[in-house]
Amino acid sequence: MAKRPNKKQKRPLAAGVRRPPKPVRRRPGKDIQLAPRTVRRTALLVGLLAPLLIIGLLAVATNPDYQTPCTVLAVLVLMAAVIGLMLIRSTGWVIWPAVFLGVLLLAIPTPALRAQLIAHRGVRTPVVVTSAHSGKDRTAKVSWTCGIRREDGRPLPHGTIGGIGCSGTSIGTTTTVLADPAGWAPPATLDDDLSFDGAGVYVTGALAVLWAALTFGAARRSPRGRSRR
Repeated sequence: MAKRPNKKQKRPLAAGVRRPPKPVRRRPGKDIQLAPRTVRRTALLVGLLAPLLIIGLLAVATNPDYQTPCTVLAVLVLMAAVIGLMLIRSTGWVIWPAVFLGVLLLAIPTPALRAQLIAHRGVRTPVVVTSAHSGKDRTAKVSWTCGIRREDGRPLPHGTIGGIGCSGTSIGTTTTVLADPAGWAPPATLDDDLSFDGAGVYVTGALAVLWAALTFGAARRSPRGRSRR
């Protein structure tokens, strides 16, 4: 019985004829090929404008009235910056360090700038504790937040404190806090280490410099970023 011919079997080529090379498939994860000018412009936006926008938004977030919307906007700016960095160089080691630096940029500026504001503008103000509320974190640790008002009865902007001296037995007691005369930043207790928290401003500056260095380093290592017209 004759064998059935295999349709997939390739016919032999004539003598002296070479088979055409197979098209090279692009491996996933390769750098997106951008024009050199686009790489430079994207690096400027991601490396310089993004950290300035994030720090500026978190500076406005030192006022609790604007903290939530400004923090959300800062997160969106960071996400856009990471996407821009992936467009510059999607492979290599740059993405995870960028995410780590971005998280620190979101976490440090607001408490650091608040501490600086209170340290430079804070005025000792006698207050009366009017309420106390407790809460538990994921480790079941109990923390307290106390509502306060001025000793003379006038309201205090963002009148809440926490930490040492705030508990369920604090209601009706008198204490002294550092209050911002302009009412922008929330008050701080005298037990708060403002010098330590305020040092975060220098850490924020260092993080912005590292972010810029990471971005421009990625742009220089990008295949199109290295090419010249």
